[in-house]
Amino acid sequence: VVSSVSIEDAPAFKHRGISHDTSRNYFSVEAIKKTIDAMAMVKLNTFHWHITDSHSFPVIIKSHPDLAGYGAYSPEQVYTAEDVRDIVKYARIRGVRVIPEFDAPAHVGEGWQKKNMTVCFNAQPWIRYCVEPPCGQLDPSKDELYSVLEDIYREFNEMFEEPFVFHMGGDEVSVSCWNSSSELQHWMLQRGWQLEESDFMRLWGYFQDNAIQRWDKVASGKVPIILWTSRLTDVPYVDDYLDKDRYIIQIWTKGDDPKIEDLLNRGFNLIFSNYDALYFDCGFQGWVSDGLNWCSPYIGWQKVYDNSLSALAGSKVKQVLGAEAALWSEQVDDFALDSRFWPRASALAERLWTDPTDTWRDAESRMLIHRERLVENGVAADSLQPQWCLQNEGECPNL
Repeated sequence: VVSSVSIEDAPAFKHRGISHDTSRNYFSVEAIKKTIDAMAMVKLNTFHWHITDSHSFPVIIKSHPDLAGYGAYSPEQVYTAEDVRDIVKYARIRGVRVIPEFDAPAHVGEGWQKKNMTVCFNAQPWIRYCVEPPCGQLDPSKDELYSVLEDIYREFNEMFEEPFVFHMGGDEVSVSCWNSSSELQHWMLQRGWQLEESDFMRLWGYFQDNAIQRWDKVASGKVPIILWTSRLTDVPYVDDYLDKDRYIIQIWTKGDDPKIEDLLNRGFNLIFSNYDALYFDCGFQGWVSDGLNWCSPYIGWQKVYDNSLSALAGSKVKQVLGAEAALWSEQVDDFALDSRFWPRASALAERLWTDPTDTWRDAESRMLIHRERLVENGVAADSLQPQWCLQNEGECPNL
């Protein structure tokens, strides 16, 4: 019998998480807590909460009750400040930190219709103005917009209990959306700007500068800000508008995107959610057309496991904080949540904790057993193979 033992164990990457969208479809507080329970089982420590989008505004902002009043799917499908604090506390006890995301200036729509601060709200045909319906973007020319953002940021900062980092979204901004507003065009021309792409990037930079000033006004110190990769994070605009010492860039493009190297060479810290390995909504049926959705094929746990951040970043891997598996919820709700995340997110957890040099084949038998443990703990994780393979280890892989 061993009388004493010493274990040395530490994660390879400090940011190990999932990104969960609660706007396209609403998720109950209980479902979110259950996801956090499963995260704790595999040492994932970051719950990135994409709480609003153009489809719905489910979080109640007390200073602007019309946002959820018009933007929530129903009066019951909302998150109060008490709900958010409850989730933050629940997660903290389990070693999980919650990062709030308020996506802007794009991915804004429902809830804003009475404020006269948006452009191309629910415009049709939607494909001209946004990546999916309903469309909507904030109008950076509206001075009163920034007071509303400050109110939202203040309440976010309070209900999320002064988060150590804040996510501002910032992807998929449509130039054609902004350019559809004669009022916004007039504002730009009055300032001596033109209506070229570079001018709309300047407009975006103007918005981002004003937004971060309002966040800093309500936050305790200058916390890091996360942005998704976008046209604004491309050269040359990233040099003009984003400070590497303030912004963390979350990669959602493919893992071999050459723009990743551009960001690393400029000294930015990165979080990977490259869609070819870490988008868990890929490979399902289309919902705005027939066939499969835009990012098919389905991402199996094997692809997740073999998505080596060290290989993607090379000699600059120390600038990689970690990764998140992202689940956009156009086609998922409470009833399918477990099976979309699990057990695939467990493959990410091992990748981020140990950064193994071997491949998924070496982990397969452990993964099958781990899936059974998830199920035993009430997580409705997807089945990976026939039970015969579990009972006959090593007999199923096509080596």
